Amino acid sequence: MEVRLFRRDETDLLQLSIDQLWAKNHVLSRDKQLLNYMFYDNPVSREIFGEDHYGFLGVWLDGRPIGLMGLMAFDLNVRGVKKFGFAPTNWIVPPEYRQTGAGLLLMREMFKWNPSVVLNLGINPNVARMYSGMGGYNVLPDVPRWIGLLQKNKTTELLLKGDESFLRYYREISAFSNPTSYRAIGEFNPERWDQCYWTTFAKRSNGFARDASFIDWRYLQHPSFTYQVYTCTDTKGDYQGLIVIRIENILGGQAKIGRLVEFIANNQDSAICLANQVVEIGKENELLFIDFYCFSSISSWGLESVGFKRVIKSESDKIVVPTRFQPIDLEVTHMMAALYVSKDLQKKISLIDDQSWYITKGDADQDRPN
Repeated sequence: MEVRLFRRDETDLLQLSIDQLWAKNHVLSRDKQLLNYMFYDNPVSREIFGEDHYGFLGVWLDGRPIGLMGLMAFDLNVRGVKKFGFAPTNWIVPPEYRQTGAGLLLMREMFKWNPSVVLNLGINPNVARMYSGMGGYNVLPDVPRWIGLLQKNKTTELLLKGDESFLRYYREISAFSNPTSYRAIGEFNPERWDQCYWTTFAKRSNGFARDASFIDWRYLQHPSFTYQVYTCTDTKGDYQGLIVIRIENILGGQAKIGRLVEFIANNQDSAICLANQVVEIGKENELLFIDFYCFSSISSWGLESVGFKRVIKSESDKIVVPTRFQPIDLEVTHMMAALYVSKDLQKKISLIDDQSWYITKGDADQDRPN
């Protein structure tokens, strides 16, 4: 067997393999532009894998692929120090080839690049069990999700079959009246953002770097989705935080929801300023609700101040509002993840520090078309 990256001139073969090995009619097997964006256009991917390769590993047997592992490469921030890590999008070997050791070969090949962090976001329980037995990995059974309701009655009617009990302790979010002179503006200046990010938030957080290069590639250059980026400025015009949100049409255009994918604030004033902007976006666009996935509570204070609530994972309360809408899925309502941290990095960071890890749906491939 041979394990290697797909070459840039093997696009058709890669898309065919995704269709045959990963999922029939998968969006990446249909959308060449999205495939290139995710696994080639990212400047960090080109730095790691080179100009001639996709960030996509394959296992070949008798001249044809029998296994796949998609690798999105990112700059990693460790309290202001830049390293690099991977966010795998899949790890696939069909059942008939699992006794060949192809899956292990893919994993070993990935680790030859010596990533400091490997984030597997959106895994299922079977995969989670595999990761829980692997050295260096920690499984998070429930990635925290915050919900901000804007239209409680309509959400109940359209998404929850009229059952009000699911939202019995939720109230609709509203702006927080405060005297701050900070303001949110719909602009993004790369130089000003890098100055803000690397001198403040980066120094007190861990996770894939949210610098200007990432924001530009991940959101402003996305080929399929339109994201709104708002920055928060102080009286001097300096950036103090940022939010990124997109609006998603659901139920064939009957309703809209909001997907908040970044919420970065340096202090109380910027947190409230940006949270109020989130409320304003929701009301202006008549959204049913807005959700936000984040590994820790590092960004939740402002959102909770305007009425967002963190979803409790409970066997007696399995659902608040759905997370999947094509079609509506009332069974899978929580996101699982596995996080690998290299031995040298384990000595420098704490996995239980609730105020340091910053990982959202903006990482990996969890916020993409289906």
